[in-house]
Amino acid sequence: MQARVEPDFAELEAEMARQIESGLRPTLQVAIDWRGRRVFERALGPGATVDSTYVLWSSTKPLVAVALLQLVEAGQLELDTRVATVVPEFGAHGKDKITVAHLLTHRGGFPDTTLELASGLARAAERWDEALRFVCDMELAWEPGTDRGYHPTSAWFVVGELVQRLDDRPLPDALRARVLEPLGIPRDGFALGRPDDLSAPPLAVQTRDAKGSPPQSQADYWNDPRTRRAVIPGSGGIARARSLASFYRALLDGGRGANGRILSEAMVRTATFPHVVGFRDRTFLRDIPWGLGFHLKHVLPALDDCGSAATPGTFGHAGHFLVNTGFADPGRDLAVAILSNGLSEPRAGMRAVTALSDAIHAAIDRARGA
Repeated sequence: MQARVEPDFAELEAEMARQIESGLRPTLQVAIDWRGRRVFERALGPGATVDSTYVLWSSTKPLVAVALLQLVEAGQLELDTRVATVVPEFGAHGKDKITVAHLLTHRGGFPDTTLELASGLARAAERWDEALRFVCDMELAWEPGTDRGYHPTSAWFVVGELVQRLDDRPLPDALRARVLEPLGIPRDGFALGRPDDLSAPPLAVQTRDAKGSPPQSQADYWNDPRTRRAVIPGSGGIARARSLASFYRALLDGGRGANGRILSEAMVRTATFPHVVGFRDRTFLRDIPWGLGFHLKHVLPALDDCGSAATPGTFGHAGHFLVNTGFADPGRDLAVAILSNGLSEPRAGMRAVTALSDAIHAAIDRARGA
């Protein structure tokens, strides 16, 4: 019997150390699952351990999307169901035509991407009802379904409200029962709006004194206890890398988690199919293929948060201009989570995450003889 070849992650560890030493990232935490085994888990940087937790930012979105897709599978709504049939107040200002699929593919037409809208929603996010009212009062930027532009936060309050109304539990409870428990993620391994569930506070968000880096006010916002207590379904998750890697492992395994299913195999295929591709995203100003809550690599490497060497069919989601990312690469049977607490200028962040991902792909390819 041929001996199993273990991946050599020396190149990855060297790249992690380089990014810490350069000051680009204060800490890094990486977890890698290959062929159903966790083959790498490490944290670098002051105060970081493999048990530390991090703000996920938009890497939270796929977990919330899966909770809603479970309700679609259960027949409680369909992808073409108009949201206003469940949340009537959302139909104001022409938003009555927006469907569930529009929300999950960033086609609803009410992105919170202007400074005024982003600031207003950030202030309202501390209280769920106020945030939902804010989103319901938003006007359309385009006719639903006719264009595409990333919705950082706005659409995800509506996704969360759909889950709450149809599940009849607060979103954090529904998410734990529907997604986290079937994955075997302990209570202190993921929190949304309930930081007291964590065994220790997440590592403090930091920014860089460099041109193009986010201002200190952004770091302060995410470190504010009021923000951590807020249920922000598009960006407020706090977790460990191993938790995120477990999520993507389950999706690679056809929706089967350690303690139960989170989706059927058919729904996993539906969620990770390119529903929107071939035209320019208004927010990112480039073509970004989207599934249902996932960024895809089926067509082109639009955002290299999963590395320039990812195989076609790779899916995942990054957080805060590639500070962190989680992804699944079916061609390699590989689930990855890369987390940090360091904000940086977007181009530098993209290069950094791409370098880490490419080092992971190289290690796996060597081990499998590719």
